[in-house]
Amino acid sequence: IQRDVVTKTRYEYDRVFTPSSVQEEIFKEVQPLCISVLDGYNICIFAYGQTGSGKTYTMQGSDAISMHWGVSPRAVYEIFRLINQMKDKWEYTVQFCMLEIYNETIRDLLISSDKMKKCDKPLDVRQTTDGNVVPGLTEEIVNSPDQVYDLMKKANGNRAVGSHDMNE
Repeated sequence: IQRDVVTKTRYEYDRVFTPSSVQEEIFKEVQPLCISVLDGYNICIFAYGQTGSGKTYTMQGSDAISMHWGVSPRAVYEIFRLINQMKDKWEYTVQFCMLEIYNETIRDLLISSDKMKKCDKPLDVRQTTDGNVVPGLTEEIVNSPDQVYDLMKKANGNRAVGSHDMNE
């Protein structure tokens, strides 16, 4: 006789945010990572969840006023603020790229959808001695938060937009 075995999985979180949490509160949790970038580390901040759960708002916020900025624009502003603070000691080159993983496919968001369709090779993550890279991903050198924001707007215009039953 085989009985169904119920297993319990224990998850641990550093912090759980409530629906009443504000953008500034969320950014304060990841703000220390900005200095890590300038120390030479690659970082990745991402939101994960089902459709309609608030990932885009958490990451991008709204353009209206800075108190509604999401994690991404706040991190960009913070990195350039820190670069400006250290400009007498260090020189930095900032490169920007933006991708999305949609239906298990890596999509370069700095190229138009038409060009994306014409690409003969899909993008893949490769492990190298320098870390994980995505060969062929478009990278732009940027010198200010405004340049980054312009590229983010372009990239957001190239995001895949899908409708799922969950949207209904």
